[in-house]
Amino acid sequence: MITIFKRIIAGAAALITALGTAASAYDVVNLPESMSFADALGIYSVSDIESATFCDTDENRYKILTSSEIAEFYGMAANMTVWRKTNPTPFRGTCVNFVTRSGAQISYYYGAGIQIGTYGTDNYVCYMPSKADTAELRYFETKYYDTPENEIYGGLYRTAIYTRDFLKLPEAEWAKATIKVAAAKNLVPYEFTDKYAQPVTREQMTELIANWIVTCGNYASMDAYMNATGNIYLSNNFIDCRWRTETIDQLYALGIVTGKSDYEFDPDGLITRQEAAVMFTRAADKFMYVGTNYKARPSDFKQIGSWAEFHVNWMLDKGIMSCDDRNNFNPNENMSIQQAITALSRLYDIATYWEY
Repeated sequence: MITIFKRIIAGAAALITALGTAASAYDVVNLPESMSFADALGIYSVSDIESATFCDTDENRYKILTSSEIAEFYGMAANMTVWRKTNPTPFRGTCVNFVTRSGAQISYYYGAGIQIGTYGTDNYVCYMPSKADTAELRYFETKYYDTPENEIYGGLYRTAIYTRDFLKLPEAEWAKATIKVAAAKNLVPYEFTDKYAQPVTREQMTELIANWIVTCGNYASMDAYMNATGNIYLSNNFIDCRWRTETIDQLYALGIVTGKSDYEFDPDGLITRQEAAVMFTRAADKFMYVGTNYKARPSDFKQIGSWAEFHVNWMLDKGIMSCDDRNNFNPNENMSIQQAITALSRLYDIATYWEY
């Protein structure tokens, strides 16, 4: 079985060879969507564990686990599947800290998973078990709280890996800084990081906007947002979206996107800049008042459709989108993924800090 550490070394070496010095600033690898709990820990036998503690980071208390307790927890968790996610909040709550016989330290946090590195600034790459598996591991937490006489206060160590940065940057110089900022806000889904320069498709745009909504509102998922806001959505609204992401149906129910016809969405179709302006404005309207008296007059304003004029004006008024050096908005030009992420990052700042 190949450990995550071996994959990191092999992946980084291959990309450094391909990219030269450009990769030296980042430990760039292709992280799998899922792996085993043991893979994420980098621990493949309970005999490799020197010691472990169960910790409550909020109250700074911990319990030293016995060898049988370590074996019980590891035996239950080792073969569970964990899933990649980025987490912009500090790891906190309850966790199990492991120290291996080689001196490596790594933790599993119930609320944030196993951190294996950073994702740009102020963000983490971690692997989380499914809800069902997390619930199964919760019994250990209950067992811990049932034995308060074995608790120790103070001196709690918290293990984290900050030395590996898994954020891939775009080739375009202008986009590098903005992508770093967006990643820190959790607005750069990992699966988009090798597609920055590609034009964004209609399906991909729904994924980016859905991720933006979840992040702005601090929701666990789009389903959580829909439930909390009382929005109901139907599946399979479009005949050409079977087996596609459910964010299409969710954003359609919210009125953020529409179909190309009553029955087709065209998920692989590309997004123009004026179409993107409409989608972004409708998404912003879920979090703030959207209105402007600003009248943009780019050199090509006659090319902007009447249906998009207000939305383009609002985008330009708020500095979310801009004109080029010739003062052209280029409404019919396709938007790239890196442009979409940049716009959503600016929109995030307005939607989360806007004051009535």
